[in-house]
Amino acid sequence: MRIRFYFLLIGLCLASVSYAQTTNYQVYSLFVINIAKYSSWPAQSDDFTITVFGKSKVYDELMKQNGKNINGHIIRVSQVDEITQIGQPNILYISDNKSSALDDVQKMTQGKAILSIAEREGLFKKGAGFSFVVLDNGTLRYDINASELEKRQIKVAKTLSALANSYL
Repeated sequence: MRIRFYFLLIGLCLASVSYAQTTNYQVYSLFVINIAKYSSWPAQSDDFTITVFGKSKVYDELMKQNGKNINGHIIRVSQVDEITQIGQPNILYISDNKSSALDDVQKMTQGKAILSIAEREGLFKKGAGFSFVVLDNGTLRYDINASELEKRQIKVAKTLSALANSYL
């Protein structure tokens, strides 16, 4: 399984090299699904919910995974525009156009096992569990805020942490 994980991540990194001129939301979506596969939550229902907060083409790509199985749970994808509609998903994907609401999202979800993934670079420093970063060569990577994940009792595999661009 570990070898398969490395091949998958190498493939994602190679695919993301084409990112330079246009955003490849398919790669963002694949990263989200793989973060979900290699993370664990303290309590899990039959459904694994991913909520996209705001407008993002990542939602369209994640919808291709809707109804599929991940670690024995059915993936359920939704999109919301208002902070009051977020609920309690396993993963909250914060689109670029909702990045300014991160502080409010953090307050609203405090104490809940919700893994937040920010589309905008650098938001892991402000409380997002993960945030994406595009390297100078156009490769898509991610940064991890381990202390935020620990507070929320979410564990990520060491292999996922080892591949992070930055790790707080």
